[in-house]
Amino acid sequence: MQTPPLLVTLALVLSAASPSLGAPSAAEAQKPIKTLINSIRYGKFDLAAKQLAFAEMTKRMLDIDASKFSDAEHKEFAQSVETIIRADSFSKSKDKFQYLDNVLYEAPRDKGTDVLCKSTIVIHHELKKTELVVDWVLIKDAGAYKIVDMIVLGDSTIAGVREDQVQPMLKEGGPAKVMAVLREKVAELAKK
Repeated sequence: MQTPPLLVTLALVLSAASPSLGAPSAAEAQKPIKTLINSIRYGKFDLAAKQLAFAEMTKRMLDIDASKFSDAEHKEFAQSVETIIRADSFSKSKDKFQYLDNVLYEAPRDKGTDVLCKSTIVIHHELKKTELVVDWVLIKDAGAYKIVDMIVLGDSTIAGVREDQVQPMLKEGGPAKVMAVLREKVAELAKK
């Protein structure tokens, strides 16, 4: 049986005109990014933290070594990473985002279980224009999209942390070393 030409044409037109079924709408993908940036900009770090998928983020940081950590260590690892990001990254970004001029977005793209959404963050400070291009990596978490990673200049922040910090500590002293260093960093930030 041959497919009627009208149905074939209709199917081709619809598939070409509509975004991938797996990719969210632009508004859906941009929402956690916009909320993160604006929350950091105005010092609302609790709201900013809700835009990040810390459990998945830390799972990716540990990668194949995740099985070496107990459930309690996984939970503590995620909480420690959240504390460090709030105290260090959010504070530094807040200073930069006070000069935010605009954020331009491209259409979201499907990448397996992840969704990528590229943005250009435009900052004007002291008559100098800076453009930061970020490819945000999003996952669906509890029914909403959350940020799990950022790719800047082709480098994943999660992969960088894993390669430069986590893996060397694991080689040096296993999970105990990683957890000790995290506890030390969290304690140091608590003193500030």
